[in-house]
Amino acid sequence: MPRKSKHSDATLFIVYAMWLKGHTEATTALAAGLQSKKQVAGIIARSPWKDRAGMGDAARQEQLEELKQIHLDEDAGELRCGGRLKDFEWTIEPLCKDQRKSR
Repeated sequence: MPRKSKHSDATLFIVYAMWLKGHTEATTALAAGLQSKKQVAGIIARSPWKDRAGMGDAARQEQLEELKQIHLDEDAGELRCGGRLKDFEWTIEPLCKDQRKSR
């Protein structure tokens, strides 16, 4: 049985979105209100996107858009993150050379 996360759905959503976009663990921790990048690393390790470097840019953009649609509250017309990503740019950033898997 999967372990229940101690983090809220909003926090998980923020971490997943920022990670898919291409932000670092440290930047993601700060935006999500987490105490350390190790917390982000733990969340990502249990996510479907732990191998971000192995995904192509098009696949990451597609997954980011899908994540956004899943977390869109149709009735309120906003995302279920408490407004913390209201100014978030939903376009991925290409990964730096050291963030990519060597081929």
